[in-house]
Amino acid sequence: MRSVYRVVLSSFSILMFPLALQAYSSGPLPQLTGGFNEQTCVRCHSSFSLNEGRLRGGDLHLAGVPKAFSAGETYLISVIIAHPGQSRWGFELSVRHASTGVQAGQIVPADDMTQVKEAGGIQYVEHTSAGTRKGVADGPVEFRFKWIAPDPKDGSVFFNAVGNAANSSGDPAGDYIYTAGAYSGVESLTAQPVSTPKEAKKPLERVNTATRLLHLPSPKGLPKGSLIFTVQHRFLGAIVDSRPGNAFGIDLGANINLELLYAPTRRLSLGVSRARFALASRSYAPAIITYTGAYTIHDVEKSFWKLGALAGIEGQQNFRQQYSPFLQLSGSFDYKRLRTFIVPTMVFNSRDDKNLETLRAVAIHPEDDNTFSLGVGMDLALLSRLSLAAEYVPQLAGFGGFGRKRPTVAAGVNLQTWRHVFTVMVSRSRDFTPARYAVNADGDWALGFNIYRRIR
Repeated sequence: MRSVYRVVLSSFSILMFPLALQAYSSGPLPQLTGGFNEQTCVRCHSSFSLNEGRLRGGDLHLAGVPKAFSAGETYLISVIIAHPGQSRWGFELSVRHASTGVQAGQIVPADDMTQVKEAGGIQYVEHTSAGTRKGVADGPVEFRFKWIAPDPKDGSVFFNAVGNAANSSGDPAGDYIYTAGAYSGVESLTAQPVSTPKEAKKPLERVNTATRLLHLPSPKGLPKGSLIFTVQHRFLGAIVDSRPGNAFGIDLGANINLELLYAPTRRLSLGVSRARFALASRSYAPAIITYTGAYTIHDVEKSFWKLGALAGIEGQQNFRQQYSPFLQLSGSFDYKRLRTFIVPTMVFNSRDDKNLETLRAVAIHPEDDNTFSLGVGMDLALLSRLSLAAEYVPQLAGFGGFGRKRPTVAAGVNLQTWRHVFTVMVSRSRDFTPARYAVNADGDWALGFNIYRRIR
């Protein structure tokens, strides 16, 4: 009998799920504005933390709220929401007296894009089904309503709003939830000059979703469901050899790496990449395929430090020979505008025995088959979306490649735009994988770039 109940209950849930989605698209439940100890829509739309979208180019704000109101006056208020890549929109708002939390004034819809519900003596204005503007990409989308101001005897009022920048998928996954608020005082009181303390300067908020600094991995986790495509170039020609006649080195060819990352959870990401490596003499090395898995150990929004681990394996000849596993621990530490990185790296089977047969005389520690390096880096934020970066990756123990011992050194500029991070750099390594840049570097400097594109 229990199994029958379970089947009936499961069937009922499946049948009701589309109805529940339709109900929310035509307006959320009341009491979800986030004000006066209320919850928000993030309790169900939980792919991202509350207001995380502000770090990704999104916004929710109110317009038309008077600094001071007069009793019985009607004000046209707007709730405006936007987020790159989203295509369906919603909101909910309440207006209450700051001192008591009771309803302040009266809310009236301005058009068929909004409606008013009531719960516990409080009015909640929110979107209608038409107001979601399904298919309107990126925003901004504006919701308007009229507010008839109350008697000033109960004092100032608070506007509390929650917004949903949805992806039109039909389920709560992948939606960004925002909160916003506004204050309106009593006209007779706010007319008096009042000295207010100077607002403290807010710390710079970094916006950089790249999975690497330049070569070294970043410990920051990816949002659940993220799909990131990366293109990396390292030009073969040395900077000193770059001239207008060879298009400043472009004509000399390049090493190219293509990578695809997917984050099944907020802490775990899986990746695969394929690199075509070449030497400065333009004799091509085997194509290298690399599989990676990264796990975020510590990534708390307001914490000054982050920690992640990355493991992977590369193989030459399209993953048919010379397999080199590697482990990396990536830590970052913030101090004002400066973010520092420490990345110890262990590479196994870093020695290519086939090359060793002919190059043993110039091999560094040819008796070892593994390599340990310690990468350090820094990222100085000039603006929230623009920073200067530098790396230094010396090989400390084990096999050190062939020729002179040279650490990987690189410097560049990171620029975040909508869903992209562009990195332009100079580097002494034309390689991409830890099994190569952590072992040894080149003897000259070359130009390179990374392009990160978040597909979703």
